[in-house]
Amino acid sequence: MEPEDEFIENASTLLRFAKAELKQFLAWTNPHTSYGKQAGILIQELEAMSRQLETLRQDYNNQVRKD
Repeated sequence: MEPEDEFIENASTLLRFAKAELKQFLAWTNPHTSYGKQAGILIQELEAMSRQLETLRQDYNNQVRKD
């Protein structure tokens, strides 16, 4: 595995764990509080980052295949 592949995989793992932890936080707390709403926003941002990271993975893989 190339270092870049490992970086992307590690970043994906970190995003998945962060999202899971925030979802667990929301399960244990009131989602209607200011901090509950903020946790919901963070989950949405992590989901957007996951999509961007997948685009990065695809772009990287396409470039590696060309070389």
